[in-house]
Amino acid sequence: MDRCRVQCYEYPTCPDAVKAPREEVAYVTCTYRETCIDQPDFLATIDLNPRSPCYGQVIHRLPMPNLKDELHASGWSAACPCFDNTTTKRNKLILPCLISSRIYVVDVGSECRAPKLCKVCLR
Repeated sequence: MDRCRVQCYEYPTCPDAVKAPREEVAYVTCTYRETCIDQPDFLATIDLNPRSPCYGQVIHRLPMPNLKDELHASGWSAACPCFDNTTTKRNKLILPCLISSRIYVVDVGSECRAPKLCKVCLR
């Protein structure tokens, strides 16, 4: 199984979730709020494979198309509660914004190490 293409599994307890395969990447929202940098916020992809030469490093940056959004946490977790539904795919990351009324939808399923923006929603 391609460990980047995370599917939902049934983890009835936290210890069961701990036994799951390690995540290979992490997605971190990065903002420029209250800085002198006039650039869009971005989603950083971090390599979590301890055997990788890029371990612990940002391997990709996905800039958002607008300024002053202040991306917020996505709530992403490998141990998602999709009980009794192994067909559910977790291939989209939802990124709400605190300052603007935008919600970004990011495709993390096609290429987990270099996600792409697939939709912008206005609340």
